[in-house]
Amino acid sequence: MTYSHSSRCHNPTLTSYMRGRMKSIVLFLFMLILSGQSFGQLTGSADTVKVNGIDMYYEVYGEGEPLLLLHGWTQSSSFWSDYIPTFAQQFKVYAVDLRGHGRTTPLSDDFSIQKTAEDILGLINSLKIEKVNAIGLSFGGMTLLELARLNPDRINALILIGASHNYDGADNHKAGNSITYTSLPDTFISELKKTHYHGDAQIKALFNPSLDYTIRLDHKDLHEFKFKTLIIHGDRDEILGIDPAFELHKNIPKSELWMIPNTGHLAITGSNKERFLTTSLQFLTSEHKRETDAGKK
Repeated sequence: MTYSHSSRCHNPTLTSYMRGRMKSIVLFLFMLILSGQSFGQLTGSADTVKVNGIDMYYEVYGEGEPLLLLHGWTQSSSFWSDYIPTFAQQFKVYAVDLRGHGRTTPLSDDFSIQKTAEDILGLINSLKIEKVNAIGLSFGGMTLLELARLNPDRINALILIGASHNYDGADNHKAGNSITYTSLPDTFISELKKTHYHGDAQIKALFNPSLDYTIRLDHKDLHEFKFKTLIIHGDRDEILGIDPAFELHKNIPKSELWMIPNTGHLAITGSNKERFLTTSLQFLTSEHKRETDAGKK
């Protein structure tokens, strides 16, 4: 695989105010993009399982080793519709609606990324999957990091896209960068209704400013990850910046970093989609992974 990176992500001369305003605008555009993904035409099966006190919806495609696909915030399993046909040629793909999203039970006040990880653990237990390969985007990637902390022996390989092991969504609210349900345009709400099937209350819950959207993994937690991990990150990530990617790469022993130049938080979409599919399949199917590069020393 070919890996590249660029350091041109931050402009250190921006004031805190302007950085906050930019982050708010970009986050808003980010969610617009999330809600507009293609649903595609795919042949598979669908089911709902009771796990961790919720009804979790998932779809299954293909045959082979299990591969979980976890979407980002305000998305659903439909985000992956254009990716699944390729993955399903070599894997049994499970595309999941995470807690609060899609057809899964709406969020409650006790939401946390940790509970979401417990949901996934419950799902793979229900499916009798001993070890899983998994790909997670943003919120989905953070869920996988918590799953790995809970039970690293259940993971064969991870691909993390735009993820962080140290993040608190409340920081956006403190800085005045939060986006509320009442501030959303009607067209965006209409798009969200196509993705989330439990009505306005479900959508409103996703924009609850008091949600515990926090992940805090220590470096020692990451050092315990013995499975291979591919970290994919846009060098112009508007939500996380680039530091989390380098921290993950430095502290996860069998990790590789693909920093995609001139790319934001949704690093695997658009013109990067085909390369992502090729790179991720190569990573997942490789029997031998070389050790880390000089950046890990």
